[in-house]
Amino acid sequence: MKNEKAKQTVEQKTVFSFWEKIGESNLREMLLYLNPELSFEGFQKKRFFKAASIFLASLPLIAFKPVVAIVALALACFIYHMDYRKIKGWYEVEKFQRELVFFKFSREVYIYLLENMSTVYQAFERLSSRLDEGLLKDALRKLLISMHEKPNDVQPFIDFANDTSGGDSARLFMLTLYEYQQNSNDDSIIYELGKMTNEQLFMTVDDIIEYKLRKFGTFPTKIAMPVMIVMFCFFITLLIDGVKSIQFINGGG
Repeated sequence: MKNEKAKQTVEQKTVFSFWEKIGESNLREMLLYLNPELSFEGFQKKRFFKAASIFLASLPLIAFKPVVAIVALALACFIYHMDYRKIKGWYEVEKFQRELVFFKFSREVYIYLLENMSTVYQAFERLSSRLDEGLLKDALRKLLISMHEKPNDVQPFIDFANDTSGGDSARLFMLTLYEYQQNSNDDSIIYELGKMTNEQLFMTVDDIIEYKLRKFGTFPTKIAMPVMIVMFCFFITLLIDGVKSIQFINGGG
């Protein structure tokens, strides 16, 4: 019985490592960031078999038109890679939007602490009542509960940064907030928070500019798409010719 369980574990690891090896190094991380419920293995299987089906469909014709193999392989690789590009594009947009939301949140927190001389917990409570339902509000509720149950624990602050933004600047901001919570008489920490939010403002502006420029950077891809369409049409033509050749041979036999 133990040997059977060990065998199953080895088989699972073998399958898992295969999908890891044919996947991009940052794919699992991006899928987890976008949606923790997304299955890495499921995504890999779907894109692999979709690409493989393109190549397998050409196998009957390779004997008659060897060039079909090259065209089909190129098309399969292109389709496989495009699925990764879609996830990467989705990830970059989502990450940018989350960082922008976190920047607005950090500015609000700073203003509350500076003008109202509130505690960190009070500032979070006021912000929570003003936020719309969504990822940020859910994460803030979770943080407030953790702060109430474990007031001296830094981990809830780190978790909040990871859940809402995932960026280094967000983690640094939340760690500084935790430090202020533990040393609320130190006003210098508030001004440090202000400095951080100002720096984040410039970084956000740079990110917006870079994001806009990246849209122009997709222009070569738009040029490449017609080329792939031509290749696909060429592949279909070869497929039709191959079928006709098979019918001719069968008819001649």
